[in-house]
Amino acid sequence: MFELTSGLTLWLLICLSVAAILSIALLWQKLFRKGFLNFFTRLLLLLLCQVLILSTVGIAINRSNGFYTSWSDLMGKPVDFSATAISSNQATTLDTSILEGASKAQGGQLILKEIVKGQNSGISNVVYLVLPKSVVSSIRNGKPIDMTRTKVVELLAGYPSQPEFWLRSLNIAQALAYSPKANPGISIIGVIPAVNVAGKEDLECMNFPNGGIQTETWLSTDLHSFVNRRLGIAPSRWGLMGVSTGGWCSAMLSIKHEDLFSAAVSIAGYYRPALNKKTDPVAKLQLEKDYEFSKLEQAMTGTMDMLLIASVGDIYSFKETNKFRALPHPTINYQYIEIASGGHNARVWISQLSGALDWLKKH
Repeated sequence: MFELTSGLTLWLLICLSVAAILSIALLWQKLFRKGFLNFFTRLLLLLLCQVLILSTVGIAINRSNGFYTSWSDLMGKPVDFSATAISSNQATTLDTSILEGASKAQGGQLILKEIVKGQNSGISNVVYLVLPKSVVSSIRNGKPIDMTRTKVVELLAGYPSQPEFWLRSLNIAQALAYSPKANPGISIIGVIPAVNVAGKEDLECMNFPNGGIQTETWLSTDLHSFVNRRLGIAPSRWGLMGVSTGGWCSAMLSIKHEDLFSAAVSIAGYYRPALNKKTDPVAKLQLEKDYEFSKLEQAMTGTMDMLLIASVGDIYSFKETNKFRALPHPTINYQYIEIASGGHNARVWISQLSGALDWLKKH
């Protein structure tokens, strides 16, 4: 009932915070007595008010930004999805009965929450499919999806955000619903996977060495296999779009898997692994070597289209983006959009979504 992201939890904390503050304000004179025990009691009551207020603010911020989806997630304990997961290589094609469990969104879209086990990575986690009206109509009528008029775009969140960040904070369903109106003729299927699949450990979308977590494989071959089977479509190259850490993931995955992706958008991203200090130093050195961007570029056999978006007020991303642009990139055809103001937040990123989706349709 009192889930981390539920409105009931937020309102309970708001009521408790207000009640605690009013109680202390109204009863302070009665509470005041000489002696250490009385002093300690009043101190605890004041601390309780502070804890309730900070908890309320924290819950509200988390609901807005989608950092954590459950109490277990908040505590850094990964949820075991394996018991209910669909294997990426054994998924059945969507039909009308499965669509009945989907949520409705703007413009006749449906949002389907899936629990998927990657056959190659072994990762079991959440994947959302945002299906446009045209695709929903095809499935309900038992017709194949017209992929000449449909594009698949994979959407990657930052760290420590969960896939719900795209649905709640960035309201991607609205941008996807508007997209056909701005650029008619092509609809977009949004694929939103869990990126942070190991609790509080920042994986940077990479395959860790020595049998470690294989996030890169999960976000590339496993996800393609699942979506192709689930939608009954032939393998094709997708678009990629990510924010923050997801921007790095988008750029890196596109050039490392040019057979799977046709173009990438990096919003407030960077272009090298940014592992935290808690990462095993031996693994960190190996990952920084394996995922050095310039070496990944040199290994490419073709070219990749990229859209880079950075805000002047977003110091880290702006600096890293300019470092990237200062280097030669013979195999990357990039366009750059500079935002004059705004920091590292959803409000800035939302303003870029419609334009980025239209750009992906053309690439």
